[in-house]
Amino acid sequence: MSLPLRLEAPAKLNLSLRVTGRRDDGHHLLDGVFVLLELADRLRLMPGCSGLRVEGEADPDMPVDDRNLAWRGWVAGVGAPPDLVCLTLDKRIGVAAGLGGGSSDAAAAWRLGRSWRGLPDGAGAADVASLAEIGADVPFFASRTAAARVTGIGESIEPISPEKQHVVLVHPPFGMSTSAVFAELRPDEWGSQANDLLGPARRLRPELDDLFALVVTSGGEPHLTGSGSTIFTITDDPERAASVARELERAGVRVTLTLTRTSATAIEVIEEDE
Repeated sequence: MSLPLRLEAPAKLNLSLRVTGRRDDGHHLLDGVFVLLELADRLRLMPGCSGLRVEGEADPDMPVDDRNLAWRGWVAGVGAPPDLVCLTLDKRIGVAAGLGGGSSDAAAAWRLGRSWRGLPDGAGAADVASLAEIGADVPFFASRTAAARVTGIGESIEPISPEKQHVVLVHPPFGMSTSAVFAELRPDEWGSQANDLLGPARRLRPELDDLFALVVTSGGEPHLTGSGSTIFTITDDPERAASVARELERAGVRVTLTLTRTSATAIEVIEEDE
């Protein structure tokens, strides 16, 4: 394949996330429901150059080598760093936000690399283990499903019927370290609520409580996605979503209005005149 390609790398929500145990190697076992969002990073694959470029709202210090998850996804897909092809990442999903942006980038780069080499871009059983080593969310993003129940360390994916829902994302002025939140998690919190990471996240960042209260005051039902820091409210009523977003913006909170996806993203060929 020599034509330039592009692929959206969507954010995701954890509608639920329960911890069910921990393996001897330290990995936590999870049971959750994941859905894709319209909010997405964008990756382009262009011939004639080499390496990874990062554009958009990315941190200027974001690495463009094997510390970057998109780079690691590409290598997992083709077995070598990008050579004679340039992988460009247009970053739009917040970092350390619980939205899976880095994992989605890794899965998208994996899919693009596979397609570039003329290989299937859907993750089979043989691919799942290597993808899960990059990140627990990567197999879900590579599975080409819009909604799924995800168990184990992220390697067991059971597609479920997606529904179109309206989502208000609340972006706190800070990120959350996934490893720090899991380190704060207590065994007696496993399986205790819709998102078992909410308690440890609130202990690390008590400011989340104020934002939860503000969402309630604005007419929404707040939830934490993943390890945070993003808070979301979800509804099938577009007017309610818009009203919640307006009230939060009036209170000085940064928000994004988006939708859940009913299908996974597909690789597109970039036409010469685009």
